[in-house]
Amino acid sequence: MGKQYNKIEKRRRRAAYLQRKATKAKEMAAKPKARRVKKAEAAS
Repeated sequence: MGKQYNKIEKRRRRAAYLQRKATKAKEMAAKPKARRVKKAEAAS
């Protein structure tokens, strides 16, 4: 019984992970944050 159930669990976990990843990618595309400034430029 365990093997079949684990297969289903894994599939559901992966689907949820992919969905989270997609929504995060959409958010980042919608509002790109400021690029990181190099320390040398910031100091001068």
